[in-house]
Amino acid sequence: MTRTATLRAAAGLTFAVGLALWTWKLLDPHPVPDEVRAALGYWAWLPFLAAKALHFSGYAILTVAGQLAVPRRYRPLVAVLMVAHGVATEAGQTYVPNRDGNVRDAVIDAAGVAAGTLLLRRVSRERPAAKPE
Repeated sequence: MTRTATLRAAAGLTFAVGLALWTWKLLDPHPVPDEVRAALGYWAWLPFLAAKALHFSGYAILTVAGQLAVPRRYRPLVAVLMVAHGVATEAGQTYVPNRDGNVRDAVIDAAGVAAGTLLLRRVSRERPAAKPE
């Protein structure tokens, strides 16, 4: 197996497992256990901040993994599908007890997708060959 094929396989597995777990937690009625919320006391705003950071970083990481798993020409499709996933999970949360879907989270998800896409473009840019002296 070539290095590229190995990387794609590892990224594909990471993407598939990560996306399944991420979807499950996004649609979980109690993503932060009540005991944890109660123990936070004054810091009760912390889960909100952590959730928004997780929305952004989760979608960025999944986008990078998904885009590494496919040939370059399909990377924009992965980004579009990840934005659609963000919108779909927010819509799905409106049917989950103790959850509510909202546009703000879908926008944060899309920003994470954009950040992951830009990061991957930045680090995987083709480098020009060194000039012989």
